[in-house]
Amino acid sequence: MKKKDNDESTEVNDFAESMGLRYPVCLSNELSEVLKPNEYLSGLGINFNDRVNTILSILRGSLKPGLSSDERIPKNGIIIPIPIVNGPYIKEEMVSVKAEMYDGDGKETILLTVIRETE
Repeated sequence: MKKKDNDESTEVNDFAESMGLRYPVCLSNELSEVLKPNEYLSGLGINFNDRVNTILSILRGSLKPGLSSDERIPKNGIIIPIPIVNGPYIKEEMVSVKAEMYDGDGKETILLTVIRETE
């Protein structure tokens, strides 16, 4: 997958490296906004970094262990369902995160985007 030039994203490479992922990782702007807790939830100790680490941990666990150094995400991507808490009434919203490979600045990168369920 080649990333569109006008798409902006947030790099989370330090988190990805700490999880043992071999490729750089970017979050789409929409996913970054979904993961940012509001002021109320921040006061309860819910933070962006923990949410990113949770998603990357699930992604790492979804990859097949024991693959060669060419371990990559399949062409059709990986879907990660995750509940996101919204406040102030601590209501959970189920969202899915799609992980796909794309060619970012000449190197393969994992792009995480949000997929919302439509009713």
